[in-house]
Amino acid sequence: MPHPVTPAAFSAAQAPVALTSVHPAEDGWMGRFQRRNHEATLPHVIAKLQETSMQNLRNVRDGVKADHIGPNNSDSEIYKVVEAIAWENVRHGELDFTDFVDEVVELAGAVQQEDGYLNSWGQAQPDYEHFSDQAMGDELFTGSHLVKASITLARTGRTDLLEIARKWADLVVERFGPGKEGYDGHPGIEGALVEFYRETGEKKYLETAKALLDRRGQNRLRYGALPSSFFQDHESVRDAHEALGHARRQRYLDSSCADILAEYPDDTELHKALVARWDSAHLSKTYITGGLGSRHYDESFGAPYELPPSRAYAETCASIADVSANHRMLLLTGDARYAAAIERVLYNALAVGVSEDGTRFFSSNPLQVRSRQRDEDNNRIERAEWLNHSCCPTSLVRLAASMGTYVATTSGATLSIQQWVPGTIDLPEQVGEGHLVVETGYPASGRVTVRLEGEARPGARLRMRVPAWCEKHSMSGRKALVVDGYIDRPLVAGFEETLDFHMEPRFVYAHPRVDAARGCRALLRGPVVYCAEGVDNPQIENLVFHTEAQVQEAAEGELPKITVPASFRKKPQALYSHTMVAVTPEVRETTLVPYSQWGNRGNSPMRVWLPTI
Repeated sequence: MPHPVTPAAFSAAQAPVALTSVHPAEDGWMGRFQRRNHEATLPHVIAKLQETSMQNLRNVRDGVKADHIGPNNSDSEIYKVVEAIAWENVRHGELDFTDFVDEVVELAGAVQQEDGYLNSWGQAQPDYEHFSDQAMGDELFTGSHLVKASITLARTGRTDLLEIARKWADLVVERFGPGKEGYDGHPGIEGALVEFYRETGEKKYLETAKALLDRRGQNRLRYGALPSSFFQDHESVRDAHEALGHARRQRYLDSSCADILAEYPDDTELHKALVARWDSAHLSKTYITGGLGSRHYDESFGAPYELPPSRAYAETCASIADVSANHRMLLLTGDARYAAAIERVLYNALAVGVSEDGTRFFSSNPLQVRSRQRDEDNNRIERAEWLNHSCCPTSLVRLAASMGTYVATTSGATLSIQQWVPGTIDLPEQVGEGHLVVETGYPASGRVTVRLEGEARPGARLRMRVPAWCEKHSMSGRKALVVDGYIDRPLVAGFEETLDFHMEPRFVYAHPRVDAARGCRALLRGPVVYCAEGVDNPQIENLVFHTEAQVQEAAEGELPKITVPASFRKKPQALYSHTMVAVTPEVRETTLVPYSQWGNRGNSPMRVWLPTI
């Protein structure tokens, strides 16, 4: 099955290894995550959609006048799940959830108008002029997920949804193609149309995608108090060099820009702006967990270093969009920093978004929760079975199903391992025959053995990414040269190397301009961020932590807990004082858990940034 971001005329530095060639071990981190997604999360999400978004389409089909359930773009959640099912069926090798896909195709075909328009929110309003609410209607964004789902499904051999999507895409070309006006407040249609061009070979879709992107930045999209920067409409995509506005929209936009850049590689101004926005987002506006967006009011990026832990919005969807954008930049450039950014999200900002049983979700992901804090719709302190805006659960199941596509890439006869996942990777034809075996407990362990079972072609090479967090490493007991983040070795018969990424717990400081984390440190081990929960640590808000750490025993492959000594603050006599509050001589042991696992044992205070001695 072709990868969903492989350009028709490939001009990028790296090509993705197909999902069908990556086989995660069932007992590894990714294997367990995907099994839970298949067995628990997908069925749960489908059941919830039947009660909500699917009912909107049924109401339009049946002529029922009823209030629209959920946000304007609720149809997009259906299509994201169809795409997830397509990926899952390829990965799992079985045609599961077919009844749901059948119903979606039947409903979409029945509801779609003669001109190709298909949107339950727009069609439920008899007096609404289609595409007229370009700021908040999200009609093009909603349809972008129809297009993406139809392509992924078509690549499994089923094309009925593709024909529905073609009618819709043709309407978009007619209304928004070259020489026309308008664009959507939520980016995403541009990249979808690029992919539709790659699937169909019809250049009108690519030209429309580029026209939509080129048109953006006219400073015309606003909604109430939300300025044009919220919609990334304050500057053109080639002039905007700072990550601004709604975080998820920004990264959807950057994904689309990267798709366009892959087809127009000489657009140096677009490339320069993309890199500048990445620097802006990731060097001064990203939480240590990989979360994006520090403002709840508009779910947006704040100013540089504005990263309050307790008010982190850090929407799960924004982190998922960040994975998409980073993957495209990795393919375009081959730069290891994009793979490192994906790794940080996978083990922290993504993983925290779903409960251990796979049926409860966070949309916002704070890095601190105080005692007696109130649970709010957009600032939850407990995961919910469902969310009024269900973009996070549906995006999560889609990413989980396709996660194997981020593991490895190729360039000519060179295979690059980008994410460390136990299992096997089939060798692409230009690299050889057979497969690589990867044995590791990563991210619980930093020890990785890579072994070739098969025959490599003459000149084949293997690049193995050294994680950005790793300060000390060895390869089969000796030093290894690292160039641009990779160990590069000839891939020959009998190849076997054991990498040891030394994975000691480490306390890190935030940049001094991150005001809310001054006087604190965060604990990490490998790529995993840790936190303290009140359920393990009574009176957590009176604790001051020492900077020593002991890793606890854990089952093989399971992320361990970490023990850290701490002291109590002496109770101050006044709210404000001219001296620092002292700590008691008594030392107690505290327990820290992976941030991704917090909130699974009931409502409890939590913090990532720890006051330290």
